[in-house]
Amino acid sequence: MTGTAGTPLPPYFLGVDGGGSKTDALILDGRGMVLGKGRSGRGNYHTAGMAEVIANARSAIGQAVAEAQTSGADLSGTGSLALESAAFCMAGADLPQDFTRLREAFTALPLGCSFEVYNDVIGIFRAGSRFPYGVGVVCGTGFNAGGVDQHGRELRFPALGGFTGDRAGGDHLAIEAVGAAFRAWDGRGAPTLLEGAILRLWQKPDYLTLAADYENGTISADQMRALVPLLFETAAAGDALAQGIIREQGLELSTAALTMLRRLDLLGTDCDVVLGGGVFRAANPLLTDTIRDQLASAAPQVVVQRLNQPPVVGAALLAADRCAYPTGDGFLATLRKQMAL
Repeated sequence: MTGTAGTPLPPYFLGVDGGGSKTDALILDGRGMVLGKGRSGRGNYHTAGMAEVIANARSAIGQAVAEAQTSGADLSGTGSLALESAAFCMAGADLPQDFTRLREAFTALPLGCSFEVYNDVIGIFRAGSRFPYGVGVVCGTGFNAGGVDQHGRELRFPALGGFTGDRAGGDHLAIEAVGAAFRAWDGRGAPTLLEGAILRLWQKPDYLTLAADYENGTISADQMRALVPLLFETAAAGDALAQGIIREQGLELSTAALTMLRRLDLLGTDCDVVLGGGVFRAANPLLTDTIRDQLASAAPQVVVQRLNQPPVVGAALLAADRCAYPTGDGFLATLRKQMAL
């Protein structure tokens, strides 16, 4: 790539991360410097519709380009963006048909370069990994795990909830917490501080009222999600049942990570398992510690990292990986210092 006077231009890479509530765009140069950022609305085409996803991607990219141009970057090219490569990490990109639809839709964007579409778990892995190979585990409202092997081969779980055998994520933990409280109340289960804590949180007088509210459909998704931090707080207070629910979740997530490492032939390799998603941001370290303990015995060379970068960083790194561009220690240190959460 050359400028108007024939002088070489640095490579520019574009990453886009589309999630359930927002779409982020990031432009990097070949040193790992952040040139431009942008943010827009929803990025999951299953919930927002494809037209909205494309409009939001266009808006976020436009913001990033405008910011990069004010920094002096030459992104004009010959009438299009002078990008080396782009990568889109999208929530809802789970099955082959999703990738086909998204690739076709993103061709409408004026990128001026080749691009690839990835599931958002791959972006989360790459955002926190030292290498272009490794595994990511997402535990937010839902769950997924996936990774890339040393030859660039990518694997993911379908991650369609209980239908595909998933037993992890915030929604799963919320059901476990309220179920444990009901069992304590009716005598089927062990006593737990969750029994009183949930009534106080939801300001309900008793569990018969709570059951009636559930049957009437008046318990909101936000109320259920509030049970997850309550579960971790109760575990931190010493409640054995709450601790057991979290440890069981850690074992399930460890199984997912180890399965991916094995299928990617990375069990005996120095690589990273990157943990991302809101559940991992809990102050109580029990979940993360359980995963670390399990992986330490089964895959001792693997390093467990809790993500401290926005996932869009992974999308931009995947764009560089597509060109086999070297993103060594200096590049990563420069980038991550600017983007640390």
